[in-house]
Amino acid sequence: MSASPTLHDPPFAPDLSACWEAARAVRATPCWPQVRDAVRPPGVGIHRSRPPLGLLLYGAARDGCLVWRSTDEFALLEPPVARGREWASSHAGRTWSGRLDRWWDHLMFGVPPFLLLIVSAPTSLVPQVGLFLALLLVCIALLYIVAQMTLGLVLRSLKRMRGTSDDSARGLHWTVVLVHLTDPAKADRLLRVALDRSQHLTRNNIRPDVAEGTHALMCLERAITTVEVRRAVSAAPSATGSGPDRPGVHVVLDGGGFVPPDPGAHRPISFIPALLTGTALAVGLVGLLTADAEAAACAAAPDCADRPATWIDAMTWLIYQMVLGDAGFTPATTQARIFGWLMLPLGLVVLFCIVVAGWRQASTFKKRQERTYAHLDTTINRRIRVLVLTVLDIERDAVTSAVTAMNGRQAEPDTLGGYPVFRLGRLGDQGTEVLLAQSAQGIVTPAAMMLTAERLIPVVQPDYVILAGICFGLWSRRHDNGIQELGDVVVSEYVQNVDHRKVTDEDGSERIVWRGERVQASTPLLLALKAATHGWTGRSVHFGTVLSGSTLVSSATLRAELRREFEEASAGEMELTGVYVATAGRRSGWIMVKGISDWGTGELTDDTRRPASEAAAAFIVQALTFGTLPVPPRS
Repeated sequence: MSASPTLHDPPFAPDLSACWEAARAVRATPCWPQVRDAVRPPGVGIHRSRPPLGLLLYGAARDGCLVWRSTDEFALLEPPVARGREWASSHAGRTWSGRLDRWWDHLMFGVPPFLLLIVSAPTSLVPQVGLFLALLLVCIALLYIVAQMTLGLVLRSLKRMRGTSDDSARGLHWTVVLVHLTDPAKADRLLRVALDRSQHLTRNNIRPDVAEGTHALMCLERAITTVEVRRAVSAAPSATGSGPDRPGVHVVLDGGGFVPPDPGAHRPISFIPALLTGTALAVGLVGLLTADAEAAACAAAPDCADRPATWIDAMTWLIYQMVLGDAGFTPATTQARIFGWLMLPLGLVVLFCIVVAGWRQASTFKKRQERTYAHLDTTINRRIRVLVLTVLDIERDAVTSAVTAMNGRQAEPDTLGGYPVFRLGRLGDQGTEVLLAQSAQGIVTPAAMMLTAERLIPVVQPDYVILAGICFGLWSRRHDNGIQELGDVVVSEYVQNVDHRKVTDEDGSERIVWRGERVQASTPLLLALKAATHGWTGRSVHFGTVLSGSTLVSSATLRAELRREFEEASAGEMELTGVYVATAGRRSGWIMVKGISDWGTGELTDDTRRPASEAAAAFIVQALTFGTLPVPPRS
């Protein structure tokens, strides 16, 4: 079995045989009828608008639009239809496969009747039966056009009334139009790789557009080949349902808020020029045949003035027939009269197609403006992303175990901004996404908390940052006549930096002036954690000032000095100042939730670290599932 895809994987292009094998696997799935309509939607007629699936996959692989790991794990991307011309003029879009994909609809619509009309011209020169065969070929060509347009529009209108059209979802963003997986656990990673690929393709092939908004990836639910993978996608942390008024579309983002694009961009009615060109060509050839037949019939007559015996007269007469007008000509041949009768239904079909296409375009444009992206403010922008930071392996494992026990999802390792992170999935009714990262101890080394948080936060774009793990208590029931016990949880209401100080000599004795900042934790996060104590049955939770410094306190003397200087302090630790500094000037809120593992006097062991870490992790999970964590404003 192939390895799971990783972000920034280089595009891998399978050969044609692998693509046909993958197409057979997709067609064998029970969801194939829905998948076919997503990946190969109906064209302007009764045919499909894209090539056969195997050829389509092969061409997409050459263009970089196929995220491929194996025949059992791949996704197919489609460029935004509103940016189709820019994509077509790009390096990737100018390939033969890209042109074949774009022109397949028109080729299937126009080539058969065009070939029939071309063949009819020399066929008419065959003695005795030539004119009859030419007439038959022309009639077949016209009937082909009429049947394609009439039946095609009826079928598409029925699908539209059933609500199966995804035109607006595919308008301004890249879209996943096919997802095939045999292992549902890989769904979230495959979507994120697809998002990464779409960003790469956009940067390299489509010029920036100020109206584009946030880069997002639309994943059509009916494009997923199995029910199990559909459930996995709906629960994937990177995917969010687009709201009740747009069911069946998942929006794939990797953190941050969502700025909707300008809905003014809309898909051009591309088949109308082809329709008019094909109609003009057909009428022109019919006019040539009509003129030849009429000229031959009236060769012995003294006057052909009232007959369409020239090409100009024949064309004039046919056009008038198409609009129920009288051009003043009276044909004498049965062939010409049949052509005249065919002009009226042909004109009606062309008019009907133009009216329906215009109505559909106006309807799509209106719906896109009214709701396609506006409602995402209440869906995507209500997502919450939390980054949990730890130092020790025991702290990391405690958080992952607590989250996994709640959501049943195993931690998924990943790399963001050059740092390893763990994607832990979602929690609570709000669907809060939780990521975890680990740093070295303290704040003063390159791998320590300050630089780690500074580099991770812009990449992860969390709404909130929670520092988890262990700390030492300052109000021990046993040592200080306080209220704390080992394993209790401390939440930082304030952080007091104890590294920045001035040391002077006064009257022969040392005097310390503490200059470190005392800063309150993020208010919404602090209040949400206080609310989460309601109904909490775990270890006691204490809110207060937390001392943060680069010194590992394992001295009764130093601990006594800190208690004397900072009487209101509840606990001490080594990384919170780094988290506070890293979030300064950013939108991410911050706080610390740690368990008391010792009293800062040298008695720290794994037997005290583990329950303290587990207590803090349990309370973090309680807070994230309690439902009071507010959605921060999006800038």
